[in-house]
Amino acid sequence: MAGSSAVTLFVDPLTYHLERDALFDARNTPRSGERILEPYVHLRNWLAERGVATHTGDMLASGSVPPADLNLYATMGIRSRYAQFARRPDTVLSAFFVNECPIVEPRLFGGLPDASRSFRRMFSFAGDEAMQPFLPEPISFRPFRYPYPFDSVIETAWRKEDRGFLAIINGNKVPRLQTEELYSERLRAIAFFEGHGEIDLYGVGWDGPPFRVGETRMPRSLRRLAYLAERSWDRARPASDPLLASARRAYRGPVESKSSTLSRYAFAICFENMAMQGWVTEKIFDCLVAGTIPVYLGAPDIEDCVDPECFVDMRRFSGYDELRAHLHGLSPAEVRAYREAGREYFTSPQFRPFTKHAFAEIFGRIVAEDAGVAV
Repeated sequence: MAGSSAVTLFVDPLTYHLERDALFDARNTPRSGERILEPYVHLRNWLAERGVATHTGDMLASGSVPPADLNLYATMGIRSRYAQFARRPDTVLSAFFVNECPIVEPRLFGGLPDASRSFRRMFSFAGDEAMQPFLPEPISFRPFRYPYPFDSVIETAWRKEDRGFLAIINGNKVPRLQTEELYSERLRAIAFFEGHGEIDLYGVGWDGPPFRVGETRMPRSLRRLAYLAERSWDRARPASDPLLASARRAYRGPVESKSSTLSRYAFAICFENMAMQGWVTEKIFDCLVAGTIPVYLGAPDIEDCVDPECFVDMRRFSGYDELRAHLHGLSPAEVRAYREAGREYFTSPQFRPFTKHAFAEIFGRIVAEDAGVAV
């Protein structure tokens, strides 16, 4: 396949901001994390070495790049154009990747049956059983892990010694659904430790009202105007919610670098958006690469994915009083053991599914199966 243009892979990103091949430029780093696009840069380079070009899906739709003899299409989130591609005889709808949990994007889950009838493969962090309660009808999913950009700890962050006690990095958001949500649990954690003057909160939106995540029928422009109006009203009066008031007292502003910010703390509250089997995101890895010990709550099967010696499992404690006593009671040697386990984890087989290499190999198998070529 070297030098051949017979097959091109088109991948739609999570957001329209990364169209026109911006998905494959590591300089286009969204707020969600450092070097977050590196797995896509790696994917494109890895496939190019094997004779397969890669572009974002809009480049096929607009004709910005010539179609190949066979176009393979996958989406990581955008769903607006796959019906159009399904009508093209030169295009195979190869893979649909579910990257948002059901309480964040219930409309996405409502549309998954239609997608499953169009795409050859459906991928999800969570397995069929965990996904089923949120779907209108049964769907079979293949497993994948959202790729993490770092393959090892960030040494300059990890080695930092002079650390404060506890931090949390999250935006001020609320979910569409309440099922197994952990947004409110984060607020309770912040309020408890803020009461002791022991937590620093970072992120966006904490100087205004919470933003409700997920798609709605209302256009984005109108949602933005409604939020700005609510924000103006919110600024004119003190917070009535005691949890939000606590969060604002703990708020220290946005961050440019998660690793640099987390490296200033020994521990970090690390709660997923919801408790769902298999739903492990980048949050715990952001802590580990910085040498910060995560206090984790989320996926019930987290120990299948991450070495339990790396993190403090919130489920072990009856409440925040007991957690606080445990954190303060750890000896320097015990803290070092957590941190060293985090370093070693990145070299373990458990972490391999989360790497950019494993991510590229998934697409390699897709190309091999759908185009009938070895990559």
